[in-house]
Amino acid sequence: MAFDTGLGSMASIFQFRAGSTTAMLFQTFTIFAVLVGFSRFLESAFRARKLPPGPPRLASLLMGMMPSSTPPWKALGALSRRYGPVTSLYRGSKLVVVLGTLKAATEFLEKKGGIYSSRPRNILVGEILSRNLRGVIMPYGKRWRNWRTLMQAGLGIESSNKYKTVQSFESSILLHDLLNEENPKRYSAHFRRFAISVVFCVGYGRRIKYLDDPLVVKNQNATECFTRLSAPGYLVESWPILLKLPRRLQWFAQDAYKQRELDKEMCVDIWNEVKKNVEAGTAMPSISKRALEKQDEFGLDDLELAYGVSAPFGAGVVTTLATLDFILVALLNYPDIMRKVQAEIDNIVGRSRLPDFCDMDSLPYTKAVILETMRWRPITPLGLAHASISDDEYDKGRYIPSGTTMIPNIYAMSNDEEMFPSPEQFKPERYLEVDKANPNSPNSTFFFGFGRRICPGRHVALNSLFIVLSRLLWTFDIVPSKDRQGNPIIPDVNAIEGSFALAPKPFSYSLQPRKDIDVKTIIQTEYEKAEDEATRWT
Repeated sequence: MAFDTGLGSMASIFQFRAGSTTAMLFQTFTIFAVLVGFSRFLESAFRARKLPPGPPRLASLLMGMMPSSTPPWKALGALSRRYGPVTSLYRGSKLVVVLGTLKAATEFLEKKGGIYSSRPRNILVGEILSRNLRGVIMPYGKRWRNWRTLMQAGLGIESSNKYKTVQSFESSILLHDLLNEENPKRYSAHFRRFAISVVFCVGYGRRIKYLDDPLVVKNQNATECFTRLSAPGYLVESWPILLKLPRRLQWFAQDAYKQRELDKEMCVDIWNEVKKNVEAGTAMPSISKRALEKQDEFGLDDLELAYGVSAPFGAGVVTTLATLDFILVALLNYPDIMRKVQAEIDNIVGRSRLPDFCDMDSLPYTKAVILETMRWRPITPLGLAHASISDDEYDKGRYIPSGTTMIPNIYAMSNDEEMFPSPEQFKPERYLEVDKANPNSPNSTFFFGFGRRICPGRHVALNSLFIVLSRLLWTFDIVPSKDRQGNPIIPDVNAIEGSFALAPKPFSYSLQPRKDIDVKTIIQTEYEKAEDEATRWT
């Protein structure tokens, strides 16, 4: 018995002449009508399960297909304002839930961490480029738990204190290099060397003296490829069926296949270098050294560890440099805040020595500038997505199925006027007015992530930002460049570039040594001490 779906008669629609305008319009209308009908059928089942509110499925699909000049974090923020702090939509064949407030993110990603601690499927950067060996994007499971244990042991509060020595001598060298740099366009290179060297010391016990170090070049290439392939919009992430194509026809994945062989070679080579140093008894403290000494405890083989310990490079360097740049943009636009930081440092530290980590708790306004920068201009406006590993019910029967992608909209949280009145204003005082024990307070460092997936390197990152900012403003005034008429050139606070990770567009400024003391003599003395310490890490 034949079953008539009603589609058989539609076949005749396509028998019109291809050149007939009427036929083409009729075909287009009919196809659209079928899509609408099918989407409404799916929609009825979709909403019957009481999933979070959101746009109709067809609207979601069309939004994903249409080019837009609106950044995705702003577009998703608009959806949250319309449908609520927990909004659902489809991205291709995937169900996505957008968390638009800190409260919503805390409820799901913190309080229900056992359900929402996985990552969604990442085809390009996860499966192809990283062989599912990079912990940051690894799905929840035994391997990820072992990696997380390694990172917590190597980057926790206690362990991060061990790297303050590195951050101290590297920041002294940074000051010396900046003080002796005649070309302001070269400032960024000195900041980059500092950030890279700290990360390499933490990861491998080996400092970086020059940016043309082959290891730096290889890691930079790897990071650029990872960042590029992590940007939203790759069709295969929404339609995994494209992987059924022969590999030579997978146009979307050619860069990933090429780079993954280079990544493996890079990770294994530096891992073997650390192994030799450990065996020779010359290895400095690092995550790699600890991993080798307790490899059985962490339950990871050499290849897993080689990839695992490489995690801090991309995240640590990119976020540190971008945050420092945004701090400079803020201080150039708000010079009164710069002077207030300098006054706090001068009052606590004095002018006879550099600020140090022992001063950290006594410099709350300096720390507040860092936190406010990370809120004001979040580096990753859409936090790394989580994924549910089981069905979940919330809010009197609302339903989120297993395998749902959960996106914390960090940009929307940072611009929540209920939490941050006048969010576009740069106001470090926000972080001096609230109780840190309140999980919904602005002191919550939500820009580092949530729950079991929170950034393991956050303590090291905050320490680097503190030691650089405090010492930079102890030493220099940050002043804008001038045009040919002598007018100051203030960087535009909204001149931002990037997609997956944001940074200010290039801007110019000058560092002028403060004139109340002999800065050069003090910095030279500190530099000589730092160079002596640094030789142990070379």
